[in-house]
Amino acid sequence: MDGTLYSTDMSIVPAVLETFQELGLPEPPVEEIEDLIGRPDVHYHTWLREHAGEHADIIVEAVSKKEVSLVDQRGFLYPRAREMLEELRALGVRTALLTNAGRGYCMMVLETFNLRNLFDAVSWFEFGDGSKTERLRGIIEDLGGGPAIMVGDRFYDFEAAAEVGCTSIGVRHGFGNDELDAADIVVKGLWGIVELKLRATVRKEEGCGE
Repeated sequence: MDGTLYSTDMSIVPAVLETFQELGLPEPPVEEIEDLIGRPDVHYHTWLREHAGEHADIIVEAVSKKEVSLVDQRGFLYPRAREMLEELRALGVRTALLTNAGRGYCMMVLETFNLRNLFDAVSWFEFGDGSKTERLRGIIEDLGGGPAIMVGDRFYDFEAAAEVGCTSIGVRHGFGNDELDAADIVVKGLWGIVELKLRATVRKEEGCGE
């Protein structure tokens, strides 16, 4: 979700920077904040507490409150994100959301941008959950098995796809940068996924296989 569908840097990064400033704390490097995007919330929260000094007990809640307002004020989906999901579903593709974000943040983004009805399944991170690989495998099984494609921007996504045995597609607008080398296919934007599906459908109808 973060860095793939939703431009997280427009809410998480300023939420952290503004909260640290309000508490009189030194601003952490933006690169460190962005590197946390895509990791399970437990890593993000631990990092916040480690940098908050005497405010460690309140920092997570303070940043979260700031982020809630920023998602609505400044947040946006990447270009054609909704169109991509709608078109894939119109083509008969079943869609699922697998995120390392917690339930509260995940549902906030889905509800803010009215995306929930565009997914057959949603899996967020909860403490004690298995790895992203295990969760991906579970979603595929819950949706009936068969060929699957994992779309993402970080190595966690591509690693999970490889371990499950499904194709991975990396999107360039996310936070992965060099991590995209681990993806099977890389697209510039989300509509490229629809174009890949359409080409595969044409090839199948012409008897060329997928």
